[in-house]
Amino acid sequence: MLLRCVGVFALLATRNADTATTVGSTAPDPDALWQIVSTCIGTQSTNYCTCPIFSRSCCGDTATPDADVVLATTREFVAIRDMKTCGCPDDLVAALAIPRARVTGIEDPARPEGIWAFAWDVGRSRIKDDDAIALVINPRSMRTQNQFHIHILRIRPDARTQLERLDVGPSGQGMIIVPVADLGRVFAAVVSALGTDQIGDRGILVMRAPDDGTFRAVVTDHFSPELFAISKCR
Repeated sequence: MLLRCVGVFALLATRNADTATTVGSTAPDPDALWQIVSTCIGTQSTNYCTCPIFSRSCCGDTATPDADVVLATTREFVAIRDMKTCGCPDDLVAALAIPRARVTGIEDPARPEGIWAFAWDVGRSRIKDDDAIALVINPRSMRTQNQFHIHILRIRPDARTQLERLDVGPSGQGMIIVPVADLGRVFAAVVSALGTDQIGDRGILVMRAPDDGTFRAVVTDHFSPELFAISKCR
């Protein structure tokens, strides 16, 4: 186990994950995502960039078409472009899956299990290799927004290699590897492993498990699992 963890520990030693969301990294309005959901989504079907709260979501940037500011919607969820894609090449995938109901964050008992499958489908529409998809939610101490959201990203190839070698269970350095049979039970699997009281202080990265087509949750303690993903181009 020690040898298997060395690569992951090296990543953790230099962790500097950028946890900024669509609304910016400098003193953002913590309710900006909720304003997007409550005032923009559902009030218009096209040209979302005319909604003022989307002004920092790369609208008008020739590298990121205005039509892509909203990537997918259902009655329950919406996926939007993350502002971290502004000025970046097409191969940077950074999006946010957000419930359309008011849900504060990972600690909220109303956190929706169905959002994981929705986010995975959005990821698959942008990332052709399932093994490269990472779905990330930050612990409450590392987030800038008070509306629940999941980051849809590419996993770092070196991180995936190290993480898939770890055994199920505690893996040191504040991580627990939790098997997930299907995306409809991610929170249930994590709560079963940790207990309800601790989940708010944990981050979760969901990735495809090696070999068997199921999934695994990498649960982090008080740090962002965005460390293991590609979340910016500069």
